[in-house]
Amino acid sequence: MSVVFLLASLAGFSQKIDVLVVTGGHSFEREPFAELFNSMEKISWEELVQPKANQLMVDGGMEKYDVLVFYDMFQEISEEEKAAFLQLLQKGKPMLFLHHALVSYQGWKEFETILGGRYYDSGRYKETPENGFSTYLHDTDISVQLLAPGHPVTAGLADFSLFDEVYGNTWVSPDVKPLLGTDHPESTEIIGWENTYAASKIIYLQPGHGKTSYENPNYRKLLYHTLMYLSK
Repeated sequence: MSVVFLLASLAGFSQKIDVLVVTGGHSFEREPFAELFNSMEKISWEELVQPKANQLMVDGGMEKYDVLVFYDMFQEISEEEKAAFLQLLQKGKPMLFLHHALVSYQGWKEFETILGGRYYDSGRYKETPENGFSTYLHDTDISVQLLAPGHPVTAGLADFSLFDEVYGNTWVSPDVKPLLGTDHPESTEIIGWENTYAASKIIYLQPGHGKTSYENPNYRKLLYHTLMYLSK
């Protein structure tokens, strides 16, 4: 029995985490982005472009994935798709949202509660926010500070720098657990957090615009730690 148990344990240890990466609604550097995920041990991933991902939710096809990663900036979502999204959250499906996913679903109020934040896009958001619309700045040096150095997502990391894009004047829920921050003058102070919605763990990481971040070893470690944390 002990040999059988050992073999079963080793099989479980070597088993890869199945990740679905949802894209669509925003262009990105596809080859270096793919290499980012290919570089990660224990991660098996595939990509699905919107609107196919939302349809897969309705069809129940996302159940087989351990973690859902959203790198889309999609806007169209039907009532049936919203219900399927919420059902996944009720079942505890872990989700990671990256960078421009903060701008998705400008017309769906509940999405900001799910994600724990909101980028208010002046071209898509229908009302004028109390504090004005959000902003962005491309190609800038960002100092990334660990706000929760003992968290599994940031474990083994120290403060680091990225050449990326920042978002300013975004809304961050007071109920989230801040993970990353920055003192960049054009950025919202909190740029990474953990949220809980229904039974699901939610992580949002604002960095991740392009190749300079995809290839940064600190960013790779951050993303890998996040996927491992969410899969447990």
